[in-house]
Amino acid sequence: MIETPRVALFADTFHEVNGAANVLRRLVDFARENDFPLMCVRAGKETRFQKEGSLQIYEFERSRLSIPVDGALRYDPLFWRFRKLIGEKLAEFRPNVIHLTGLNDISQLGFFFAHYNATPAVASWHTNTHEYAARRLCCGLKWLPSKFQKKIDSGVQSIIMSGLMKLYFLAQVQLAPNVDLVAEIQEKTRRPAFLMSRGVDTEFLSPLKRRRKDSKFVLGYVGRLRPEKNVRFFADIEEHLRNAGIDNYKIVMIGEGGEDEWLASNLRNVELPGVLHGEKLAEAYADMDLFVFPSRTDAFGNVVLEAMAAGVPAIVMPEGGPRFLIENGVNGVVASCKEDFLRSVVELVRFPQRVARMREAAREAACERSWERVFEGVYDKYQLSTTVGKNVRI
Repeated sequence: MIETPRVALFADTFHEVNGAANVLRRLVDFARENDFPLMCVRAGKETRFQKEGSLQIYEFERSRLSIPVDGALRYDPLFWRFRKLIGEKLAEFRPNVIHLTGLNDISQLGFFFAHYNATPAVASWHTNTHEYAARRLCCGLKWLPSKFQKKIDSGVQSIIMSGLMKLYFLAQVQLAPNVDLVAEIQEKTRRPAFLMSRGVDTEFLSPLKRRRKDSKFVLGYVGRLRPEKNVRFFADIEEHLRNAGIDNYKIVMIGEGGEDEWLASNLRNVELPGVLHGEKLAEAYADMDLFVFPSRTDAFGNVVLEAMAAGVPAIVMPEGGPRFLIENGVNGVVASCKEDFLRSVVELVRFPQRVARMREAAREAACERSWERVFEGVYDKYQLSTTVGKNVRI
């Protein structure tokens, strides 16, 4: 077995503000800090090449014909124009394994090289693309009866997931951020699949950065303001708080997306500061009292773990990856349904002492998750992929 594999990382997202990009930036940092040979292919503002010790960076500018996918993330149908150059650089680098991160333009090229060069490949799952696409489509079909919306949602998810699995099948080893996805991907690709969890920087995110002095109860959210994140659910939350006679609260929603205007128009006690970075973001997390995350589609929920690192317990839905981060009633709440979510928010705002008891437990749970441990596990799977044949089936 290879002691330290030479890895070619095809990063579909890197500079954007999202959980997947955060994971991939930290993976590159891990390789740099440990002097592991890694070639990173990614998109940027300009085409450039850079070498830092054992790290080689190949950054390519997407064309003007690239299509918006989500925020700053785009898909370039002409990205294959770099195929010859990337192929030459791969031949020079001689990777033992290619790491693919999704189905966007860059990973598509990576799948091509892995398949036709017979290079062992690892594919990591970061985003529930099938659910996101279905939610966004159905958001524009509100005029249809509910039963038809559900059928369309289910059909779109099934078609997209089937296509994704055919692509992921080209990699011998699969990585996913929660146990349910690990099982599903392994079943559908018949390839070995393993857990690739997430870590958190508990020095950057800390309860000690809390600056608030007022007595208002702050319900916080960080993430994209998009339909798939179920952010309009905050209107239901506010309605239930008002019906309960509670007005000493504030909703702080950090992020950007197409739903910001709707939220500004339909929520009374809301602040929409946009995207925050650095210490401003760390302080905003610490100033929250309860992290409210109504998304049903997140594969992991990095922001939930980040809130916990800041000593903020979270309430999450019963679907998706975030529920695996919460010990119900100890460091947060996993609602059993929509009604339970609304009822729990009202009770926690009304009895803040319950939240106070969860704060320390949330922080302790986050401190058990280190990025170093996560990426040591990833490198173990890189090594495993070099021993797994292309014809492997589970």
